[in-house]
Parts: sequence; structure tokens; C-alpha cells
Amino acid sequence: MGVISLPFLGRFRAKKKDTEEQAADVQQELRQQMVSQWLPFKDIHNSVIERKDGTLVAVLRVMPYNLNLASDNEKRRIIGAVHEALNGQQEPFQILCLPRPVDLDAYLQNLESMAQEIIANLPRKRLLQNYLRYVGSLVAGGQAMERRYYVLLPHRKGNDAFEEVLQRAHELASSLQRAGLRVSVCDDQEIIDLIFCFTHPAQAAFERPPGIEPTITTVTTN
Repeated sequence: MGVISLPFLGRFRAKKKDTEEQAADVQQELRQQMVSQWLPFKDIHNSVIERKDGTLVAVLRVMPYNLNLASDNEKRRIIGAVHEALNGQQEPFQILCLPRPVDLDAYLQNLESMAQEIIANLPRKRLLQNYLRYVGSLVAGGQAMERRYYVLLPHRKGNDAFEEVLQRAHELASSLQRAGLRVSVCDDQEIIDLIFCFTHPAQAAFERPPGIEPTITTVTTN
């Protein structure tokens, strides 16, 4: 019976490892293609989403505003100005409220450290411990959420479509800002963050969305 030399065994194992890695890469590429076929967009660039049907979408982010802190006259002024800005839109738009879980682990650890350092002031320590239990119950019940508000502005693709949809976005943002709201036109990274929160709601509190290159494009098949 022949004896297989050790160098041959080493080359065989290395070749087998390379084959397994190639198979894993192929499986990963297939999974990415399946995901890209499900996603309704094919590109994100220049602060615009390009959907597979050719529609371009600009995105505004609107920060929350507490009307309870405003006077009655101020409330009427803000509501009227927002109504006028939205009612003046000649093309369809969509308002999106996106809940996002908040990671409070670091905040809880900081509170626990503060509670341990408090020795002499027992009433303050008791108050802090009660607050710790309250925050812990929010986290355990999945109630630690923030809500982000967006306005999606679709526009049919055509000549100068990118300029037109961005102009529309900036004009609406200016109108809402005159109403007293904090509004901004989302850039590519902010749009990716929005899509990541929408498609990965459970991971959004603990993972950051991927960074971007000059452009990102999903794989499409005919």
C-alpha cells in the first residue's frame, strides 16, 4: 500500500478549504441577489432613491414638535402653515412614521453606577433606584422606542428629473421650516439609515447601517 506524503495532504486540505470558501461566496452572492429582487429600488445616489419602475423619490426628515408647549395662537399658526404647505403639493407624497427601538443599555449602566456612588443621600438613592426599575421595565417590555417622521416625494423619471425632485424637496422643506418645524432633505447615508430601520427593525437599535461608497446599486436581473 502506498503512503500519501504530508506535503500532498497539505495541498489537498488547502484546495478543499479554497473550494469551501468559493462555495460560501457563491451562496452569499445568491442570497444578495434574492434580497435585491425583493427590494423595490435599484439605486441610491445624489440624495434620491431610484425605484425599479423608474420613479425617483426624495426624502425629507421632519423632527417631532411638541404642540403642547405652544400657545393656542401659535398652535393655530403652525397647523395652518403646515396645512398650506402640504395642500400646495401638486404631486402625490407620502408621510412615513417609522418606529425605531432605542438601545438603553449604556444609559442603564450609567444610572446603576450613579446609584452605587450615592451613599449618604438615601432619598435620592431610593428615587434613582425607582427610576432604574421604571427604565428597565420599558426596555424589557420593548417600549423604548423613538419615532422618526419622513415625507417621501416621488417623481417620474425624465429629463432633469433629479433636479426637479430635489427642487421640490427643498421648496417643501423651506415651507415647513417657515411653519416652525425642523426639516432637512436626507442625504444618501440618511436614506440608507431609513431603509435599514424599515427592513431590519429588530437590529436597528444595536447595529449601524452600512456606510456608502460614492454610489450603491443593488443587483437586478432581467
